Amino acid sequence: MGWTDVSDVEPGDVISILGIDHVFFEEVTRTGGTASWNDQNPGNIISSGEAEQYGAYAGKHNDIFAIFPDEATGFTAVRRYLEHRGGKTVLDVMRAYAPAGHGANDPQAYAQRIADALQVSTDTTLAELDDNQRTVFAQEIQRVEGWRSGEEHGPDDLPDDLAQWLTDHPSREERLEADQPFAKTGTVAEGVKNIQRRLNELGWSPPLDVDGKFGPHSAAAARWFQTNNGLTADGIVGNQTWRRLVDSQG
Repeated sequence: MGWTDVSDVEPGDVISILGIDHVFFEEVTRTGGTASWNDQNPGNIISSGEAEQYGAYAGKHNDIFAIFPDEATGFTAVRRYLEHRGGKTVLDVMRAYAPAGHGANDPQAYAQRIADALQVSTDTTLAELDDNQRTVFAQEIQRVEGWRSGEEHGPDDLPDDLAQWLTDHPSREERLEADQPFAKTGTVAEGVKNIQRRLNELGWSPPLDVDGKFGPHSAAAARWFQTNNGLTADGIVGNQTWRRLVDSQG
């Protein structure tokens, strides 16, 4: 089954199966690359009204990140993001763009790396940068955010598991209910509820709130499950942990 056979699949939709994202566009799906490549979002710009003003799909997101219809629009969005912050310094922008405490972000190191590439100091304002420097700034953001290509598939050339998923879950509501997202601390997604329910079923106590927010308690429960099942106890629910969650008895 191709997605053209499923009437309510739209560009910008994301289907997550065992922690692997499949992102839909007009003519292809993207999967297996970094999140920025999968989403055609070189800067990993967060989904918001601002991102939509820059051309992101309205109301669509992959985890917290916006999804853009093509790479050029995504890169231009990074440029426009920078242009709208002329009064901010390089360090100010990186503190807001990649705040400490969100994953492994180190905004100070991030800002210094970009300042070095621009041959300026981290307290240089963006208004002081010329057009070429703003392009270099955007390129550095893309590089640091990670840009590794994955696979593209057309409507009639889907991976077997994705084609079967569309067959088994033909409606948007069914797909949302069955969602199996990659999850780490900070992830907010309907499918996180499936992780929380499963960890509760398998004996985590006190039971997690099934709220779709993967916070410290969910990460602790994931580490408990991973430790008891011979997995790396990093509190991140990816493909291997999802497979074990699905297969475990309880």
